[in-house]
Order: sequence, then C-alpha cells, then structure tokens
Amino acid sequence: MPAQPRSSSAARTGSGRRARLLAAGSAVLATVVATAVAVTTGAAGAAPTATHDPVIMVPGMTGTPSNMDAMKSNLQSNGWAANRLFTWTDSSSMTQDLAKAAQELGTEVDQVRAQTGASKVVLATWSASTLAARYYIKNLGGADKVSQYIGYAGPQHGTTNNGCQFYRSCQQFGDAGSPFLTALNSGTEVPGHPPIAYLTIRSVNDTNAAPYDTAKLAGADENFLLSGAAAPTHFTIISDNTALAEMRAFIIAHENPATGTPTTGTTPPTSTTPPAGACFTASNHAHVLAGRAHDTYGYALANGSAQNLGLDVYYGSTKLRQTGGNYYVLDNTCP
Repeated sequence: MPAQPRSSSAARTGSGRRARLLAAGSAVLATVVATAVAVTTGAAGAAPTATHDPVIMVPGMTGTPSNMDAMKSNLQSNGWAANRLFTWTDSSSMTQDLAKAAQELGTEVDQVRAQTGASKVVLATWSASTLAARYYIKNLGGADKVSQYIGYAGPQHGTTNNGCQFYRSCQQFGDAGSPFLTALNSGTEVPGHPPIAYLTIRSVNDTNAAPYDTAKLAGADENFLLSGAAAPTHFTIISDNTALAEMRAFIIAHENPATGTPTTGTTPPTSTTPPAGACFTASNHAHVLAGRAHDTYGYALANGSAQNLGLDVYYGSTKLRQTGGNYYVLDNTCP
C-alpha cells in the first residue's frame, strides 16, 4: 500500500524542528567566529599588557614592612599587579649584621621568584637595607637574580649622624672608612652593572643619611636628587610622590618592553636586530611639544603606550621609539 502523506501538522513540526536545529547551529558557529575575530583583533590591535618584574620593598634600620605600604599602594595604583609586590625585612629589622641580612634577603628573593615564576626581581630599598641589598648582589649570587636596584637615602659612604652605634648595623655604616663599607665599595659601587640597572634617590633635607650625597653610587644609571624647601626628609622620601614617580619611570625605562625580564622557562631573544620604528631622543618637555608625549599632572606620558617618562622638564633626555601611528615606547636601544 502506498505510504500515506504526512499530515500538514506533522510536516510543520518536522520543518520547525529542522529550522530550530539550523538556527542553533548557526548561532554556535556565529559565536565561535565572533570569538575568533575578537581574539584576533585584540592580539593585533591592543598594546601588550605589562608584566613587571616582582618588586621587593625593604625598610631600613628599626623599620617594619608597613613602612613600605605607601610605596606598594603607589605601584599598584599605577599598573603593578598586587601579586608582584612584596614587603619584607630582617635581620632583625636591619639592626644586626648586614651581611646576615643579605643572606636572609637572598632567601626572600628565591621565595618570590619561585612564587611568581619570574627569573629576576627589583629591589627597592631604604636606608640601611640599601647596603644589605648591595652586599647580596656583590657577594651572595644576587647579580643573577636582580634586574634593578633602587636605593632610597642609603648611607652608602657612611653618615655623620651616627649616634646609633649600639646597633651592629650602624657600626658597619656609621663610619665612611668602616671595614664593611670599604669592602662593599671596593672595585665597583654597582656590582652586576650593567645588566642590573641602578637608581639612587636622595634629598637635600635628609639629615639621617648625611651629608645627603652619601646616598650616591658611582656608576649608577641615575642618582636622582630631590631639592628645595619642600624636598622630603629621610623618613618621608619613600612616600614622596616625586620620588615614587621617578622610581616608576626608571623601572619602566630599564625593563624589557612590556614583559620585564624573561621569566623562568622563557628563552630570551637572540636577535640583535633593533625593532622597527623611528627613534627620538629629547627632553621630556620636547617630546610633549613635538606631540610624542603628553603632560599629566606635571609628568610626561608617551602617547599610545602611556609610559611615564618622568617629570615634564626641559633638561635631560629620554629615548622614544615610534611603533605606530601615534604610539611611542621607551627604548634605550635607540642611538
């Protein structure tokens, strides 16, 4: 017997089911395509997200990690991830042998590297801890684990305000000719340089690390001086906005673009060919006037990348490379 034709309602039901399946399949396909386009577009058009080297912030003699909270908050509010920022101190709060403090700092560095997967860290140190950090770099293998050294108000060459010698650490730095400082400063004051970038920050109103030029290091990439009546004291320098802006700009200028130093398991690039794009070397203010940067609250920020070049001033020079239509990045490989 010939097959009976399906009722019109059954036909409609079958057609509706096929239509719904087709629509659902099309929706899934559209979602996949849209996602692929979004990922591709983001990869091609967005600037790379910065992953800074972890920063370990260390207070000075009798200090506590909370002394560095303002610095930590400042970095985090300016783009540093909270899980890349660490505060630490010992031995015992930098009042004892600074060589022992350096050993303990080395343990902290290794813990931070293991926790973050970073191959190197930035050391941001204050007062007596500036010496422990340099000792670690020079004598305890830190040169291979530190990318940048930042020293705030360090008694690098002793201090005339040395009535604290009931502490072992003060005995080590209270006299410019102490055996500890003589050995630490021998050969080079910037061990591990140039792979390690060095910044010191000092103030004319510092009466603890005195005279204030004791905080300079011969051979440092930059010895930054805060001057004027409003310059910070020994105790406020680590929360001073100008000092912190200088530190941020220095870190960005001396780290590998966008990614910090290579992380564990990453093969560093072997090519020596510089990246494409025109280079411009000028003062920060000249970059602003030329339209390569813009002023934000007295600081020059590179157009496109928004990297902080430091204060919008006429003196000094900063190297920018143009990598897009109005996109500039700090690049110290520029001639």
